[in-house]
Amino acid sequence: MIRRPPRSTPLYSSAASDVYKRQTMKLSDKTIQILKNFATINQSILVRPGNILKTITPLKTILAQATVTENFEQEFAIYELPRFLGTISLFSDPEFTFQEKYVTISSGKQRVNYTYADASMIMTPPSKEISFPDTEVEFTIIADQLSTISKAGAVLQMPEIAVVGEDGLISIRAIDSKNSSADVFSLDVGECDKDFKVIFRPENLKLITSDYKVSLTTAGICRFESDNLTYWVTTESK
Repeated sequence: MIRRPPRSTPLYSSAASDVYKRQTMKLSDKTIQILKNFATINQSILVRPGNILKTITPLKTILAQATVTENFEQEFAIYELPRFLGTISLFSDPEFTFQEKYVTISSGKQRVNYTYADASMIMTPPSKEISFPDTEVEFTIIADQLSTISKAGAVLQMPEIAVVGEDGLISIRAIDSKNSSADVFSLDVGECDKDFKVIFRPENLKLITSDYKVSLTTAGICRFESDNLTYWVTTESK
């Protein structure tokens, strides 16, 4: 009689493995809002394990970081973030089940399996902490002021937004630095004892409307910080 060796028993079945890899959650309205904002900065995103979301423009003019309430257990990449958000909008109060190769979005009798992208296709921000230069000037801008200057720049068709220190005041202005006879819209936001001018391109100020602590430097980069959001934005040469 020939004895067959006993078959080895796997530690877990492939089905159990699939279950183990799944994570089910809902995304808060705030997280969806952050993703919509990030989609205006970069249409792709790589989500790493944890509760930190990051993105960066292809030209590296804006880097954004948000702390969210959700804690993601696995890494996944979305190549077309606007399309992903559009898919979410098809559902009422959707639930997300994150699996190895796709996320299942479901609500009631509706569901879709949305396939992840290859992470190597995504331009990602640096994983290490940002080394920020010494701050020259700090001030706070509130949400209404941010909305006002953005609207003024659009209405007057000004190509630049400037933060100016002059005569003891800090003001934000919609300007055209290349046209000395152009209109100027100005909004005072604080006081300081320095004279300076920092210029931004409006397309680089893709901020969620909120209150921000603004840190200005002379190194060509500035920082906007709120409770759970930080943007690092490059400035223009004068």
